[in-house]
Amino acid sequence: MAQLSVERTPLIIAAEINTINQQAEKILLISAIEIGKRLKEAKALVPHGEWGKWLGESVNYSQRTADKLMQLFNGYGHELLVSSDDDGSSNSPPVANLSYSKALILLGIPEEERERFVQDNDVVSMTKQELQEAVKEKKQALRERDEANQERERTIQKNTDLQRELDNKNSTITKLTTQNTTLEKEVSVYKQISESRQENVTQKQTKLGESTEEFLSARKITDAQFNIHRDNMINAYQALLKTLAALAETDPELKEEYRKMAHGIVENMAKRLIVYPPSITTNLNVKKITTTL
Repeated sequence: MAQLSVERTPLIIAAEINTINQQAEKILLISAIEIGKRLKEAKALVPHGEWGKWLGESVNYSQRTADKLMQLFNGYGHELLVSSDDDGSSNSPPVANLSYSKALILLGIPEEERERFVQDNDVVSMTKQELQEAVKEKKQALRERDEANQERERTIQKNTDLQRELDNKNSTITKLTTQNTTLEKEVSVYKQISESRQENVTQKQTKLGESTEEFLSARKITDAQFNIHRDNMINAYQALLKTLAALAETDPELKEEYRKMAHGIVENMAKRLIVYPPSITTNLNVKKITTTL
């Protein structure tokens, strides 16, 4: 039986060349990953500072070339070296058919996004320039996504901080409101006490005027009046201190303004009380007249 001969056409020859190229590229990528694996192992053993010298003398590699090979191993070593030992092609990862140069370009995409990118794009059919542009667009999209997520997190944190600040202010307002209510009650009590004392003194003064039998001496009347004014001053001073203490938490600037004003009043009052009533002075020259009897 005569053997059938297949006519070799340029199309068939091109297909064979492309198949061989693909096989060669896969072998080149696997070989580069294997070299990267061993370079990484060697780098851990070479003394510090001698890595570049070892590369030049031992394997004739530049540090840039060695870095690329180790990056290929770090990026694809686990999945490609494992799949290359598997005879079945069904478990081959998407990057298994990539060329050395395309595999390097794809390292610009994070590992968790890389396999999905290869699945969503016809990377094998792309030119090197097309792949570089696609990777550039993907990195920009990932950057914009990350920035949007960061901005969202900052907004959430800002809102959380604002809510916490609002809660703190509401708590402070509630506390100050309670303090103010307490102060108002105390002032009311002090007022009632003062009015009661004033009423008692007034009644006593009335009785003094009406009954000579119960008439008190002028000293006792003066003492009673002094005690009233003294107690009023003390009560007013205590109420002022409480007001200033409350203002210190709500409006420190207004508190300081009132404190200085009150301090000035007290100082002026104290100065006036050093000698009171003040002595009467005159600029007139009064001649002393003497008489002899």
